[in-house]
Amino acid sequence: MNKRFDILICYVLIIFLIGIMNLYSASYNFAGSYIMRQSIWFLASLFVGFGVSFIGTRRILNLGLIFYVISLLLLILVLILPAEGSTHRWIKFGFINIQPSEVMKFSLPIFLVSVFYYSNFESSFSFIMPLLFTFLAAILIAKEPDLGGSLMLFPSVIAFFMLKKVKLRKALPWIIAGLIMVPILYFNLKPYQKSRILTFVNPDLDPLGAGYTLMQSKIAVGSGGIVGKGWLKGAQGQLRFLPESHTDFVFPVFAEEWGFLGVIVLLGLYLLMLRRMHSIASRRKDGASGMLLNLFLVTISVQIIVNICMTIGVLPIVGLPLPFFSYGGSDLMVTVVMIALFFRDK
Repeated sequence: MNKRFDILICYVLIIFLIGIMNLYSASYNFAGSYIMRQSIWFLASLFVGFGVSFIGTRRILNLGLIFYVISLLLLILVLILPAEGSTHRWIKFGFINIQPSEVMKFSLPIFLVSVFYYSNFESSFSFIMPLLFTFLAAILIAKEPDLGGSLMLFPSVIAFFMLKKVKLRKALPWIIAGLIMVPILYFNLKPYQKSRILTFVNPDLDPLGAGYTLMQSKIAVGSGGIVGKGWLKGAQGQLRFLPESHTDFVFPVFAEEWGFLGVIVLLGLYLLMLRRMHSIASRRKDGASGMLLNLFLVTISVQIIVNICMTIGVLPIVGLPLPFFSYGGSDLMVTVVMIALFFRDK
C-alpha cells in the first residue's frame, strides 16, 4: 500500500470522528445507543472493507452479475416481508438491519462495468439493456417507498455513459424519454413525496407538516452564524425542533453548532477525500477498474451534494444520509467498502 493512500484513510477517519461527535450532539438525550451502534458498524465496515480490498477490483468485477442478482433478490424479498409502519426498507437478521437499496447502490456500478464495459453504444437501441436493469432496480426501491434510494442509482448509469464517451445524438432519444416521464412519475408519487416537492418550492404551504422539517433545518443552518453556538448548544438539535436530526438532517445540527467556519472545514475535508479518490482512480492501469472507482466516486459525491443541498433548501427533500455523518449501518458499510477498493491496485 502506497503511503499516499494513507492520506485517504486519514480523511475518512477525521470525517467519521467529527461525525460521531456531531451524532452525539444530534441525539444527546439517547446518544449512548446510537454512538455505540455507529461505532460498531464502522469497525465491522472496516473489517468487511479490508476483505473486499484484499479481493481487489478485478475479481470483484468478475462477480458483477452475481452481485446484481443477489441485490435484486433482496429488493424483492424486502417487499414481500411485513412492512414496518408503511415502508419496506429493511431486512432483519437478528439484531442487524440490512437495507437492500444500499446494497444495490454498490452492486449496480459493478454490474454495469462488468457486463457493458466493452459495449460500443453505437446505436440508440444499445442503451436499452443497461437502462432496463437500472430502471428495474429503481422501480423496486421506489416501491418500498424510497425515492432517494431509487434516484441514487441514476448517477451511476449516467456517469457510466459519460465515461464511455457515448455520442449525444445516440443518447438524445433516451434523454427526451426521461424528460417526458418526469410528470408521469410525479403523479405516481406518494402524497408525502409530492408534499416534499411542493414545500420545496414554497415551505409556507404546509409550515406545520411537510414544510416543517425544511423550515427548521434552514433556521438551524442560518442561526449558526460565522463561528456557531458551540458543541451541544444548538437549540434546534438539543430541543428536538429538528426532526431526523441524527439521520438525514445531521448537517444542520453541525452548521448550527460550528457555524460557517466549521462548515468550510467539513466541506474541505470532503473535497480532499473526493480529490484523493479521483487521483487514485485516474492512476489505475486497468480501464475497467478505473471506471468502477470513478462510478463509486460519483455515487458518494452526489450523495454528499444532495444531502447538504436538501437541508438548506436548494433541492427537494429525498431522504439521503450524509456519508460518515448520518446514523445508519447499511449506508456506512457500503460507503466504507466502496472506498476500500481504492486501496488495491489489482
